[in-house]
Amino acid sequence: MVHLSIENLGLIEHAELEMGPGLQVLTGETGVGKSMLLASMAILRGERTRTDLIRRTAERARVRGIFHFDGPTAMKISELLGSPIEEGELVIEREVRREGRSRCRIDGRENTTTILRRIAPLLIEVIGQGHALTLLQPGAQLDLLDRFGGLLELREEHARSWQEARELEGKIHRIEEGVRERSDRRLFLEHILEELDQASITGDERENLEQELELLEDRDQLLASIEMVRQQFEQQEGSILDQLAETRRNLQGMTALHPGIEALVEGCSESSILLTDAVRGLADVESSLDLDPQLLDQKRQRVDQLVTLENRYQRSGEDLIDYRDECREELAILGGADDELPQLREGLQRCISQLSEGAHRLHIARLAVVAQMVEQSTAELTDLGLDKARLEGQLRTLEPAVGWNGMDERGADHFEILFCANPGESLRSIGDVASGGELSRLMLALQRVLAGSTCTGTLVFDEIDAGVGGRLGAAIGEKLHQIGNDHQVLCVTHLPQVACHGTSHYRVIKESRGQVTSTRIEEVTGEARIQELASMLRGDRATERSLEEAREMFTEAQGLTREPGH
Repeated sequence: MVHLSIENLGLIEHAELEMGPGLQVLTGETGVGKSMLLASMAILRGERTRTDLIRRTAERARVRGIFHFDGPTAMKISELLGSPIEEGELVIEREVRREGRSRCRIDGRENTTTILRRIAPLLIEVIGQGHALTLLQPGAQLDLLDRFGGLLELREEHARSWQEARELEGKIHRIEEGVRERSDRRLFLEHILEELDQASITGDERENLEQELELLEDRDQLLASIEMVRQQFEQQEGSILDQLAETRRNLQGMTALHPGIEALVEGCSESSILLTDAVRGLADVESSLDLDPQLLDQKRQRVDQLVTLENRYQRSGEDLIDYRDECREELAILGGADDELPQLREGLQRCISQLSEGAHRLHIARLAVVAQMVEQSTAELTDLGLDKARLEGQLRTLEPAVGWNGMDERGADHFEILFCANPGESLRSIGDVASGGELSRLMLALQRVLAGSTCTGTLVFDEIDAGVGGRLGAAIGEKLHQIGNDHQVLCVTHLPQVACHGTSHYRVIKESRGQVTSTRIEEVTGEARIQELASMLRGDRATERSLEEAREMFTEAQGLTREPGH
């Protein structure tokens, strides 16, 4: 990062910070607003920001960072962004509003915090007082080993293949679940087809049967009516047919007198013929009503069957026929739905075999760098006052119950750093034996060892020297300066023994104007820097002696950190 601009964040109304290479130290009294500088780094990383950090008199806070990159880091960021970094410069601006919304711009273009968080590990890493505790998190120590050995790309390749294999396994499981579901569906469809085929339904069968039954239900009344009609039309004296015949005979000789009489005679003749045929047809009706009681019961049962099927499937007769055809078509389709399963299972086995081979290559590569990492870290601990400490790296294969087919997304290994601070003690897990101070120094030693392996542009150390004395502070300052040879390092510190090792030194100052309090950041150089170091040594009681002590400390630190090999 070459430039940082902060507006309306905490006590900071407006602050500009020009940052150079190497170790940048930031000092100031407690409560002046150094934490807001760290908050600005979190904002630039795309992390969620509390709205109560916005300055009380403002509606929004804005942080802007300008980063310079070259080589592999610029290429990686370009790949993640999907666009090239012009002239190696990247401008990130993020605005946080009081109502909770935020805006993110990357090189002047609106973007999402999701993308920002994706590139954040290449921009800034914040290492706070509690950061050493991440060493105790599952997989953290293996991450450090892979970073040290330059194995992250190989591990990422394994992780992609592992994810693809798990997705393939998931697909197989879903298909297998589908097989069971389809098997149940097939049985269901087969039952439906068997029932409907046996029923031999025709579209209007129920309506016809119900009409027949309705007719049969009124049989006696209907037969009596037929007999009465027969009596009225032909059997009784003076029946209708007799009257028609008599009328015809009486008028037969008068047809020449008037056409109307002729028409009446013809009508009587025709009506007689039609009525005679109709009355004879009643014999067929009587015959149909003379039904076997057993056949009548069968018709009733058939109607009940049809009504049951229609109610069960919520379809009428015509629709039941269509539904039967649909079931037959679906059953035919389901018959060939599971043909791909054998090929998928075979493909999964190939993936697992390839993954196992890749995990083994990763294991061999890790074995080759464990001893080197432990040796270098132990040497760094010597400089940090733990000259009697011992480290050992333990790389072992995952327990079968932990991984999937003996692997997880990191490979097939579990890595643990074993530690003891004093001679005669046994090596144990660092979480069991390391104190807070020892854990912090171990983290710093690992950061120093990893300095040449990480692509992160800016490392921010937040009071990593808390609770450490002056003698050890000097060693920490030297380590931070050494890390600054590979990275830009920003360190917030209260120790002058650390601050004197900085390539640049910035002071955070809180000022009050009437009822308004604000914080500003200024670079201190020359004699002003000596005075700041003396104030850190003695507070407001800085004396000529403390100034001389600060000058001597600064001169020694600057000379030491510039010697070859440091």
